[in-house]
Amino acid sequence: MKKWIFLLPCTVFPYSLLVGLLCFLKGLGNVGEVFGFLPYLFLLSLACSIAFLILSILRKWDSEKISFCNMMVKIVQIPAYGLIFVLGLLSFSTLFTMGLSVFLLLFDLLSILLTGLIGVAGTVRCYAEGKISRRFAIWIGLLQFVFCADVISAVVLFARAKSGSRRAGRRESS
Repeated sequence: MKKWIFLLPCTVFPYSLLVGLLCFLKGLGNVGEVFGFLPYLFLLSLACSIAFLILSILRKWDSEKISFCNMMVKIVQIPAYGLIFVLGLLSFSTLFTMGLSVFLLLFDLLSILLTGLIGVAGTVRCYAEGKISRRFAIWIGLLQFVFCADVISAVVLFARAKSGSRRAGRRESS
């Protein structure tokens, strides 16, 4: 159970922006007070995602559990990404708030980096256990860092990890 605690900062990272924005709009502090924690939370989330990736490979954690957690983290974050996307579109409508749109885009890119590292952990473990081919592992690993495709690839990876076999049942030579 202790290993899954590494996923908590990464999971809440997109929601932290929304909570900060809500606090700012309610007048609970200025921009520095409300959003000052975001760089620290990102660094903590990045450290936890990297630690999860390294530990899952070194300790040979079960690919099905890692893939399931990857899929759940990405699914849980869908509402946050949806709200951030809508806020980005709304702030792009005027010249004065275009900077906010750029900030939201960068924030989303940082968020997908965090979840992508978790997805790579599941991909590496599935490949190491012989559940996916090298070519499939490369493609699914890359898709972990692409918006929208990351959720689909996480579901596909979990399905492959759960089934425990390659599609054609052949072993790849190399």
